Amino acid sequence: MYILAIETTGAFASVAVAEAIDDGSKCRILAHVEGHDRYSHLQNLTPQIQQVLSDAEITIDDLSAIAVANGPGSFTGIRIGVSTARALSQVKGIPCVPVSSLEALAMRVVCAAPSGTAPSDGALVCPILDARRSQVYGGGYLVERATDGSVQLQEAVKAGPYTIDEFMELVEEYDEIYMLGDGVDTCGQKIEANRTEGVAFAPEEIRYQRAEEVAVLGAAAFAAGKSVSYDMLKPEYMRMAEAERKLRAKQAEVKANG
Repeated sequence: MYILAIETTGAFASVAVAEAIDDGSKCRILAHVEGHDRYSHLQNLTPQIQQVLSDAEITIDDLSAIAVANGPGSFTGIRIGVSTARALSQVKGIPCVPVSSLEALAMRVVCAAPSGTAPSDGALVCPILDARRSQVYGGGYLVERATDGSVQLQEAVKAGPYTIDEFMELVEEYDEIYMLGDGVDTCGQKIEANRTEGVAFAPEEIRYQRAEEVAVLGAAAFAAGKSVSYDMLKPEYMRMAEAERKLRAKQAEVKANG
């Protein structure tokens, strides 16, 4: 069973192909490619998909599912990734698996943290993405390792849009927090000013979104029967786009003024 994974919620699009193993809840990555041009998803995504399929020596007809990070993150990036997955799903009849970009980013710590940089057991893993307007999309996850080596993430702080101050208040009860995502780049100084102890930032090599972790979570979700048809695959923006927000504000102003 092969799964195509798409991640376009961050600055650099990436795509992976994974093969499900055991009961399907685990997988091994067969191919992965990541773009080097910021926010060039529209031009690069289709060639990236073609490349990973070729590298994995399979065709699109061999796929059992398409896992896609459906948000939060870049609104344009989310639309491109979800639209591409929906189109492939509709044409080929392949089911889709939506994956939270925050949860996939938290899983990155489990899968890819270099030796000596992983958080301690019991630490709260906190992916935060820059949402602009002094906000982040954030969540808090506890890592649970089973005796068989499998890993699950328990959501301890609900994923959503927050000001960084609001988010730091939600995680203050945890002795150790481990933060990653581009929200660290924009809010790092404010985080350090808010909390001087018990906070660690992921190194840059594992700080940002990547399709391999989308594949890991997508494989587990597909094995658990959590796939959807193309028309049920929806983006998770977590808030209105800036243009929509301004339009609604203007409409409300016009209505108020008669």
